[in-house]
Amino acid sequence: MGRSVPTLTLAFDDPQAFQREYAANLANGGAFIPTEARLELRDPVQVQIVLRFCNKRIAIPGEVVHAIPAEMASLGGPAGVAVQFEGSAHAVRALLEPLRTAAGAPEHKPIDAGRRRSPRTPARVPARIRGGDGPVTGHTTNLSQTGVLVSVPGKGAPVGERVRVSLTHPGSGESMEVDGVVVREVETDGGVSAVAIEFAPAAGQRDDVHRFVERIQSTEHTRRLGGISGEIQELGVGNLIQMFAGAGAAGTLALHSGAREGVVGFEKGLLRFARLGPASGMKALVRLLGWNEGRFEFHATLDPVESTDAPLPLEAALLEAARLLDEAARPGRTRLDPGARPRLVDAAAADGSNKTEAAVLDLVRAGFTVERILAVIPEPDFDIEHALEALLERGAIAV
Repeated sequence: MGRSVPTLTLAFDDPQAFQREYAANLANGGAFIPTEARLELRDPVQVQIVLRFCNKRIAIPGEVVHAIPAEMASLGGPAGVAVQFEGSAHAVRALLEPLRTAAGAPEHKPIDAGRRRSPRTPARVPARIRGGDGPVTGHTTNLSQTGVLVSVPGKGAPVGERVRVSLTHPGSGESMEVDGVVVREVETDGGVSAVAIEFAPAAGQRDDVHRFVERIQSTEHTRRLGGISGEIQELGVGNLIQMFAGAGAAGTLALHSGAREGVVGFEKGLLRFARLGPASGMKALVRLLGWNEGRFEFHATLDPVESTDAPLPLEAALLEAARLLDEAARPGRTRLDPGARPRLVDAAAADGSNKTEAAVLDLVRAGFTVERILAVIPEPDFDIEHALEALLERGAIAV
């Protein structure tokens, strides 16, 4: 016999509560349902939406796209699951129309075709950009039916270049390629951190792109309903990672401070990835641990963020990152202006350079600023700054 599909209940005691939830979540194709039931990702469920004030109800099938177990609820969110309803958001809205009518909601009117039909919404899904300089792999930051902002690891594409971007649906794994034009590059931490692309699909592909983007937006919206969010300064990045990693087997912590976005993924005691603009791995982790303000958002699933860095034991990585951060903050260290451009003075004094110093010298010869040198070399910032100090002390370079 097949496994029975569990039923979850989402009940409303007054029409105002239903109308608020409809506008915020149900109309987007999903909902967060508080429950103590142990459900796994992708588990099928039936959601009973009940209007107690008028004795109306409807059942909608769906699947679990995010779960917060009871032990994680103590960290800042109610125990429960985020459920993505079957079918498109348009189909779900049509199914819910009798409940809207019973709740006395105003007649639903389609958005004027002359206005923007799809807002830009947060979405973090795999993306690959193919242009003249070869493919660039990253993940989306936000997405609309007309374009996408893709977070990239230091390598972008020139503004005005025609590219092809591939997006992957986070639930089904289905991918779609669409032509576009780069309209903006975002630079942070000394390198390209994101690329904005305006879609330019062929006339016959436009509707398919709109439907695919809507499906991604709907799934991402529902997944984010089960997230735990707050201010970084209340606990600090290191404590946040330790808390969430200790409460679950896997998770993704997204961090935001101004225009900068960092992301840390862990699973079964391993650091799977850490990204901050052009930096990745230990380099990114050290920089993120230095953040004292901003916001965080946690999801108890490992995002499909591609990484070329080898997984590291999480506890050991945090200890090493904290050590490097402390070393970088010790008094008496030489502080170079990020905009300074070192120059080669004595090539003979560069003899005996180690690997990091040799990399620094190559970039000095190329005319890079200190900020760009820190961004390009993959080693942690402290190691690069130590190499710059050593070369300055030996007189090999000058600022």
